[in-house]
Amino acid sequence: MKQNTLPWMAVCLGWLLAFPVLALDINETLPNVRILAVYPGNVVVLSRGLEDDVTIGTHAKLRASEGYAARALCVKSGLITSHWRIYRIVEAQLISKDLTYSLIGMDASEVPKSVENWQRIDHEKIVPAFNDDFLKDPQKAPADLAKSDLPDDLKDDEKNLAPKTFGEKIVVRNFDTKKLRRDFKTINGVVQISPWNQMEGGETKGENLGYGFSLGNKGVKYQSKIFFRRAQFNIKDGETGVKSRFETTDARAIFVVKNFSDTTEALSELTFRQARYGRVATPQRQFLVAPVGIAWNFPVGGKTLKNATLSYAPTYDTRTHEVLEDDGDISTKDKRALRHSLRLYLGVNLTKVLELGAELDWRPAQDLTTWSVDFSDNLAVLNLQMQVNLSESLSIVYENQWLDDAQLHRLNQMPRVVRTSSFNLRYSF
Repeated sequence: MKQNTLPWMAVCLGWLLAFPVLALDINETLPNVRILAVYPGNVVVLSRGLEDDVTIGTHAKLRASEGYAARALCVKSGLITSHWRIYRIVEAQLISKDLTYSLIGMDASEVPKSVENWQRIDHEKIVPAFNDDFLKDPQKAPADLAKSDLPDDLKDDEKNLAPKTFGEKIVVRNFDTKKLRRDFKTINGVVQISPWNQMEGGETKGENLGYGFSLGNKGVKYQSKIFFRRAQFNIKDGETGVKSRFETTDARAIFVVKNFSDTTEALSELTFRQARYGRVATPQRQFLVAPVGIAWNFPVGGKTLKNATLSYAPTYDTRTHEVLEDDGDISTKDKRALRHSLRLYLGVNLTKVLELGAELDWRPAQDLTTWSVDFSDNLAVLNLQMQVNLSESLSIVYENQWLDDAQLHRLNQMPRVVRTSSFNLRYSF
C-alpha cells in the first residue's frame, strides 16, 4: 500500500464514523408489517428491510390489531426483508402469517443480557436464506417477465370486474374453514373452586362454597368460551330467623369473530340461569339468547389498560318461575321479553402478578306485545374482580357481584338486588 493513500483512508473512515448507520428510532412505528416465513429457533422473516432503516441489532416489538404480540431482535437484514429472533412471546396466537403488525422501535439497551449474545453470532451462516425476489416492485422486473392480468375479452369477463357486494365482502372476510380449524386446535381450560362465598339480599345472608369450570380457545380469528358455575348457600332470614338452602347455577357460551369489520367484532351468546330459594325455584330456568351482536374494542395505550370493550346484542329472554301461592301450593309462571344488552368491560394489568377487571351488563326489557321498554326491569349485573397470579397456571381471585333482577321481587316479593362475594382458587390447563 502506498504511503500517500493512508491519509485518504483515514478521512473516509472518519467520515463514516461521523454519520451513524440508519436504524429504527425508539418508538418509531412501521405499519403494515407482515410475517413472511417462520423458521426454527423463533426466527421470523418480516416484510421490512434496509429500505425502511431496519438493520442488524434493531430492537423492536410487534403489535397486532388484536394486541401486543412479541419482542424481537433483528439478526439479518436484506433490502426489503429482515430476519428477527423473537425472545419474548406475549400471545402465541398472535404470531401468524394472517395478521398485519406495527413494528415499534425500542431502545437497544433494553435487550436482555441473555439475548445480547445473539448480536455476536454470524446469523448469515445459521439462519435459512429467504428468497425475496417475488416481493420486488413489478416495475423493476425485466420487461419479458411482466405479464398483463387483464382478460382478453372484457365483455366476457365483465362479471369478474364488478365490485363485490357488502354481503360478499363480509362472507369472504369472516368465514374461513381453514382459520376455524387452526384456531380450535388448542383448547384451554380453567377449574375453579370457591371455598368461601357470601350472599346478601335484603335482610337475608348466607355463606357456603361454590365450584365451576370453563373451556375455550384464544384463536386469532375465532374465539369461544363455555363457562359453568354452581354455588350453594345456607341462608338465614334476618327478620324471621328462618333458615333455608339457596342454590344457583349459571352457564354461558359465547362465540366471537374477530375483525368482523375494520372496527368491530361479531358475537353470539347463550346464557342459562337457575336459582332455588328453599322450596321455590326462581327462576326455575332462564335462557338469554343473543344470536348476533357487535362489539367495539377501544384503542388502549400503555402497559396498564389491557382491554376496553363495549358490545350490544338484542337478546331474547325466556324464563319460568315457581311462585308460592297463599295456600302453600307452588305454581309456575312464564315471562318472555326482548332485552337490549349493553356490556362494558375494562381489564387492567397493574403488574405481572396483579390484574383487575370490571364488567357491567345492562339489559332493559322490551315487551313483545306493546313494544314498550321497561328500564326498571334491566337485569343488571356488575362484576368486579381482582386476580393474583401465583404462577402461569395457578391464581387467586376475589370476586364481587351485584345483581339487580326485578322479576325476583315482582313474582315472589324477594329482594331484587342480590350481592355475592367470593374467594376463588383457579387452575388453568
